[in-house]
Amino acid sequence: MILFQNSDSHLISNSKAEPSSNVSQLIDVSHQDWAFMALQSLANRYKCLADYPNLTYQGDRSLTRYEFAGALRACSDRLTQKSQTSLADKVSTTDLLTLQKLQTDFDAELLSLINQVTDLEAKNITLEANSFSPTTKLSGVVLMSITANHSNSDIAQPALDNTNSSVFSTQLNSNTNAIAIIRLNLSTSFSGEDLLYTRLEAGNSGVSIGTSLDQPEALIGYVGFANSSGLEYSGISPEFYLGALRYTFLISKNIQATIGAVLSLNDYFDLNSFSNDETIDFSTSMFISNPLLLPVNDGTGGLVEWSPNQGDWTLRVGYVATGAGFATSDPIRNINQGIFGDPYQAIAELEFAPKDAQENTPVSIRLQYTNGSVNNLDYNIGGLNFEWLINKGLAVFGRYGFGSIQNRDNPIRDALPTYINANFAGNSIQPQTWSLGLAFPDFFTEGSLGAIAIGQPFIDGNVGNATQTNIELFVKFPITSQIHITPDLQMIFNPNNNSTNGTISILSLRTVFSF
Repeated sequence: MILFQNSDSHLISNSKAEPSSNVSQLIDVSHQDWAFMALQSLANRYKCLADYPNLTYQGDRSLTRYEFAGALRACSDRLTQKSQTSLADKVSTTDLLTLQKLQTDFDAELLSLINQVTDLEAKNITLEANSFSPTTKLSGVVLMSITANHSNSDIAQPALDNTNSSVFSTQLNSNTNAIAIIRLNLSTSFSGEDLLYTRLEAGNSGVSIGTSLDQPEALIGYVGFANSSGLEYSGISPEFYLGALRYTFLISKNIQATIGAVLSLNDYFDLNSFSNDETIDFSTSMFISNPLLLPVNDGTGGLVEWSPNQGDWTLRVGYVATGAGFATSDPIRNINQGIFGDPYQAIAELEFAPKDAQENTPVSIRLQYTNGSVNNLDYNIGGLNFEWLINKGLAVFGRYGFGSIQNRDNPIRDALPTYINANFAGNSIQPQTWSLGLAFPDFFTEGSLGAIAIGQPFIDGNVGNATQTNIELFVKFPITSQIHITPDLQMIFNPNNNSTNGTISILSLRTVFSF
């Protein structure tokens, strides 16, 4: 006789708990009630109760009828199972009658439980039927920003002639712009230990500071970094393009490899918990990654990560080539392209991130080295990246970069005439860069973040007559777990390493939606 339809309900069970027969742990319906004592007797004989997830109820409060019904259902399922097997003769008629009476007394509560389980099962079937893919997860982010900028003068290129005059200048109009981007991420796993990652991006082509200063040719970025005075998320085309296409897999327990047709090195190298992502912290390339360290960054290539025994040390080695899709040389720039041709970049990073008792890494130090070639310019750059969470509400972080950019046997000003001062005849420059900041996690409320940073993107006496200095501060306010707004202020002094350029100020308000 089947008194109660068996189901997969886990209303009162915990898969990690051992069966319990002690109904008195439930502490109420009450202990003196016939129903309580009857269920306790059944539980003792048939071991049909599992402990509640929190083991016991606290205090002397009564067990609600719905909680009692959950326990009753567990015993019903247990006796039903025995009745359908060779153990049926071990279920006494008296116990079956007792169970039947309990079911009658609690029929309303049991029916409610059945309806809840049925609803959950129906929702689960609907979710599975409408699932995007059994192997692929879709996520995304939408960023919208209102940006206002101002400068009290034209902005000149850094290069100076023998009369200490700039060779080119661009008018910067004070204006207010709207900037938007959307990123769609597809994460696919075939084995549970691999990941095929695809990212699609599009924007509204919005720019942050005028019409030309967001182009690398109008900034020092042409000789080592891009957009050091603009916003990382500006200038994105309205047409969707492939922002990432890479596959990550394990070689061994401690070694992970990634290959990509579209691979960005800054997704793996020079990471920092407080200055790394324009959607959640700083908005300028200057503070998102080392301005000298990634002259190529995006391309076709791969990387290997080795973390011995999953410990405190991690070694990463990567390589990308931007011209990997071109089989022939470029006659205009006289460079060889392809997977092993110009432009290319090889990079290595050694990270030390000791874990504390809670498996967190409050301190991280990263040492880096880059060798690359861009338009016949050879890059040899070293870097340092660090962060220290001093306490729950305060952290310090920073970056430092140094090295050389060389035009081989020719004067470097031949390759960069609008950047290298006209009176410099050498074939290489030795730039430096640095940034330092403070972060305030949970600044106003849990999930908020405040931070301020200062830095100089390109320090070299042969580029301009001053050194550009950037300051940026922001506060991220979470509206919900998936929406946050971030007011952000930038100040840029001596833009383009030129003291005749007026200070640029940029005020933006970012709203980010994640899903």
